[in-house]
Amino acid sequence: MIIEMKKAIYTKPNQVLCEWLKACRKKKGLTVRKVAERLDTTHSKVVRVENGEQMLNLVQFVEWTVALQVNPHDVIDKLWVIEMDEQTRAESPSWERALVPTKETQKKGKRGKP
Repeated sequence: MIIEMKKAIYTKPNQVLCEWLKACRKKKGLTVRKVAERLDTTHSKVVRVENGEQMLNLVQFVEWTVALQVNPHDVIDKLWVIEMDEQTRAESPSWERALVPTKETQKKGKRGKP
């Protein structure tokens, strides 16, 4: 089985994350320049991230949530559900292989040994 992988920047979870960050900024009444100032970065980087043109790593994501004064768990739960939904559409989701014992893994035992 071959699972086609898209670049992470073009995935639905990344799109949702970018939209969430932008919505949080607007809800807090912050300008792009104010967020950039809080993050000690350029306003153009904030725009690129919000438009889905640049991704954040985990540390940067946490820094953004601190700058926006929002709870990162609010969006992480949404992203987890989206990813689970996408994987359930695949023939053999990776999370299912990890959680559901198959006849083969039951015969081998917990550590995969016969």
